[in-house]
Amino acid sequence: MTIQELIRKYRIEDGRVYGKPGSLYVPNAKKLKPAEIEEIRKNKDEILAEFARQDEEKARRKAEAERARQEQIARIKSGEEAITVCYHDGEYLSGYQVGGPAADLLAEIGLARWVHGWGYLIPDEAIKALGETFTYPQAVEYTRPAREAEAAKKAAAEAERKAKFDEARRTGKPVALRSWSENCNDPNESCDVDIVTEYAMPDGTTRTERVHTW
Repeated sequence: MTIQELIRKYRIEDGRVYGKPGSLYVPNAKKLKPAEIEEIRKNKDEILAEFARQDEEKARRKAEAERARQEQIARIKSGEEAITVCYHDGEYLSGYQVGGPAADLLAEIGLARWVHGWGYLIPDEAIKALGETFTYPQAVEYTRPAREAEAAKKAAAEAERKAKFDEARRTGKPVALRSWSENCNDPNESCDVDIVTEYAMPDGTTRTERVHTW
């Protein structure tokens, strides 16, 4: 019997899984015959060596897969490898779908979005503009206006927030940053909706105030 067959026969596991390196875990060991226990004990070193070999093999395969993935990403980014989408006709949602490394790259530039239980969805209007096969550089150029607009919007919001903190420091008084409505958080109050306001404080921190409505 080979070491691998011995491991399978007794369903032996590496003790490291259970925080006990250098040991073996054998399910239902108490039900084994003395001769079977002795067989396992006699081959312990070889069994541990086999587990180490398997771990090395798993690590090697994982590293190779990651290397291949990074190489594919480089090909996609350069435009050497085109991106092809497929139309998925689902029961609840139909649309153009993309998978693999291309999906992550397109999601980063806002061209694909993750739909739970379905996959990465690409808008129909993007397919009309790019086609069902296109390159990553083409996708980057297509999404550039939207990304630049979003970046400008974010920068403006950050500048406005900074200005309010500057005002709070200058005046020594709280300055409202934003307000929103939430369900009332106090069962003892006879209201349904609370008005919540976040303030910029003179010391650079924020404070949130909640006002009940009746």
